[in-house]
Amino acid sequence: MQDRVKEHDRDIRLVRTETSAVSEHAHNTGHKPLWNEVKFIDRDPYYYYYTRIVKEAINIRLHPININRDSGIEIPEAWMPTIKKTQQQESRATADRRGSKSLNWANRNMNLKEKRNKIETKKL
Repeated sequence: MQDRVKEHDRDIRLVRTETSAVSEHAHNTGHKPLWNEVKFIDRDPYYYYYTRIVKEAINIRLHPININRDSGIEIPEAWMPTIKKTQQQESRATADRRGSKSLNWANRNMNLKEKRNKIETKKL
């Protein structure tokens, strides 16, 4: 990822707007990328080329407000309802995992408070 970040940063510094959508966006809007907050949306080994380009095209379709110049490979319209449903299920599962972590944390804190109250009660 660092190599790609360096490429984009160089394109912005050299105002290479014709070869870099990131550079064009930065030049046109004055936005400065937060390079230290860059993260992968998804990963696959380099030899899974087709899988990567399909995932990229799906993400572009699911998030139409972006700075990509092309839409990637064509994703059949008939696939989109299934893709959207799968994404919603994955989003709910992620939210559930986050929610259960929060709930576990809340339960843990409640148990600690109860233990403290018992100890304080015994002292009295």
